[in-house]
Amino acid sequence: MQTNLLNELVELFSAAHLIKIALVLAAAWGAARVLRLLLERLAQKFNRYRLQITGVFPVLRLAIWTGAVAVILFVILHPSKNVVLAVLASSGIAVGLAAQDLIRNVLAGIGMTFKPLFRVGDMVQIGEHYGEVAEVDLIVTNLRTFEDNVVAIPNAEVIKQPVSNANRGALVEMVVVEFVLPAGVPVQRVKSLAWRAAVSSPYTFLKKPIEVLVEDHFDYTFLSRFKVKAYVLDIRFERLMASDITERLKTLLHKERLLPGEYLRGTTLPQQS
Repeated sequence: MQTNLLNELVELFSAAHLIKIALVLAAAWGAARVLRLLLERLAQKFNRYRLQITGVFPVLRLAIWTGAVAVILFVILHPSKNVVLAVLASSGIAVGLAAQDLIRNVLAGIGMTFKPLFRVGDMVQIGEHYGEVAEVDLIVTNLRTFEDNVVAIPNAEVIKQPVSNANRGALVEMVVVEFVLPAGVPVQRVKSLAWRAAVSSPYTFLKKPIEVLVEDHFDYTFLSRFKVKAYVLDIRFERLMASDITERLKTLLHKERLLPGEYLRGTTLPQQS
């Protein structure tokens, strides 16, 4: 029986079968690559639906590789029941122990494919990392930070910790710009200038409301903290919008002579937190 089993294994992994397996894997890789390029071009052409278009790629990629594995197992190899049981018995435990982290990541990636926490293009906070979701595969999630670094986070780690999603598949997201002034500044006037700075920014999505909030703050002395809450046209312009609003507001405060150095000596300049 052992001789027959050995002969079956040798036949399964013959040169002809290995060539066919390589061709199937190459075809699956090529199909996934072409599909990704096609979706990226569609996303560039229809930028308004960029996140929706790129969001379907993980599901289609999983379907391609699942089909490739099915073809290899049930069409090319088609192993007998005895071979399957023998392989599982001899290597299942060893492979399971050696690749348990990989298996956890793959299972987490499959779960995230069918119940996604985020999509490609979303701005998310995962642990201490914040950035745009650049790619989600079966093993890791890649985030592109504002410093243009790519952070690879294992999928098993992603599902173990809270995930903050700033836009949840939408092209727009809320941006909060904070600045601090002395407590004695005219609050209503500063709020009006802050609203003007936000509404005049070319990055602001004007179909969404703009709010300016104020709260007391203490840092060696009493201060007023202002928060400008507005929506950006595209999540990729988040930092540009925050910088633009800050610059416009400082210019307006300077014209009104409301900057701390001109209004009250000894206080700090406005800062974005």
